[in-house]
Amino acid sequence: METKSRYEVISDLESKKRELIEKRDSLNEGIKQKERIIKELERTKEDIAKQKEDFELKDKNKRDDLDRAKADFEFRIKNTEDEYNRKIVDAKEDLEFFKENIESKKATYEDLIDGVEKSLERFNIK
Repeated sequence: METKSRYEVISDLESKKRELIEKRDSLNEGIKQKERIIKELERTKEDIAKQKEDFELKDKNKRDDLDRAKADFEFRIKNTEDEYNRKIVDAKEDLEFFKENIESKKATYEDLIDGVEKSLERFNIK
């Protein structure tokens, strides 16, 4: 077993004391580090809440846009439907008018055909 001199023992004890003082002084820094970690976690949690709020707002805006687009589409379809309903009514009226006047038109064409035939007969007489 090796024995240490008095100076070596004092030197070892002073080294040990310095080491303990450094550890003691670093305890406050450890607290600061742990407080920083907690602060970062709280900030991350706040950021998540803000992201959720932002997402909900964007989702609401998209839904509102979709509702507006749907209302616009339905309005245009309604206008188109009304327009076609009017066109159908007009076409039916045109058909009725045509049916009512078909005999008159046939008679007119018959008269014209007769006139053309008479003209042809005059040219064919020698």
